[in-house]
Amino acid sequence: MKLKKHEAALIVFFAIVIAAAGIVILLMLREYMEGDRAYIQLQDYVFLPAATSAAEPEPGETADSSEASAVIPEAGGAAGMSGTLAGENGGNGSVGTGFPVVDFDGLQTINPDILGWIYSAGTPINYPVVQGEANEEYLYRMADGRENKCGSIFLDCGNDRSFQDANSVIQGHNMNNGSMFAELKKYAEQEYYDEHGEIWLVTPERTYCIAVFAAFVTTVDSDVWKLSFPSEEEFTAWKSEMAEKSLFQSRVTPAAGEKVVTLSTCSYEFENAHFVVMGVLK
Repeated sequence: MKLKKHEAALIVFFAIVIAAAGIVILLMLREYMEGDRAYIQLQDYVFLPAATSAAEPEPGETADSSEASAVIPEAGGAAGMSGTLAGENGGNGSVGTGFPVVDFDGLQTINPDILGWIYSAGTPINYPVVQGEANEEYLYRMADGRENKCGSIFLDCGNDRSFQDANSVIQGHNMNNGSMFAELKKYAEQEYYDEHGEIWLVTPERTYCIAVFAAFVTTVDSDVWKLSFPSEEEFTAWKSEMAEKSLFQSRVTPAAGEKVVTLSTCSYEFENAHFVVMGVLK
C-alpha cells in the first residue's frame, strides 16, 4: 500500500529522532566509560591492605604511623605489592576492606589540587578529593584535569584544605551509572546506614573516619551549607538540628568540638534539591 506524503514524512521524522537519541546515548556511555577508566587509573596510587594484614588506625591517627605505611605505592602505580589494589576487583565497584593508604606525592604530580581521598568499603565511593578556586572548576572536570561530565569529588572552595573548618562540604555528581556520589542516596534506608556507618577520608597529614550521623534531602538555601559558626554553642546546636532531620536512626551523637563533613549530591524531589550525608570526623 502506497504511503501518503504526510505519513512518509512522519516516518522519516521519527527515524531521525530515534537516530539522534541513539547518538546522544552512545556519547553519554562513552563519556561514562572514559570517566571510569580515568578514576581506575588514579586508583593505582591507592593501596588497600587485606583485612587481616594491618590494623585500622585509631581515628585521627596519621597514615604514616599505621602498619600499612610500609607499603605506600611508588609514584606511577603499586605493582608488585602484596594485598589488594584499589584499582582491582572492578575499579569503582566493590573494592574490599581496610583503610586506604594513598601516594599523595604521585597524585599531586598529576594535579596539585588533589588534597584527599574518600573511600567507603564495598561501595563505588573510592575517589580523590580536589579543590578549585571556584566550585564550578571541577563540576565537569575530572581529577586528572580532563573535561568530562562525571566531574570530580570536590571540597567547597570556601573551606580550608585541612578539613579543620566546623563544616567541610564535599560535593559530587549523582551519575546515572551509579558512579561518583550517586551511592549517597542509599543512606535514605536504615539498612544501608547500618552497613555503611563509617567512611574513610585520607589526607597527606591524617587518616580520618567520618562517623555518619544524618542523611536527608535539603534545599540550596538551608543551614546545611554553613561552614563556620560564631560560637561553639551555636555549632553544637546546629549539629543537633541536623541530626534531627535524619532519615535513619543513627548510633552516633555528635559531641561538642567534633568537626563535621557534609557529603552532597543532586537529588530530584524538587528543583535544586540536594541529598546530603553528614558525619563527624574521628
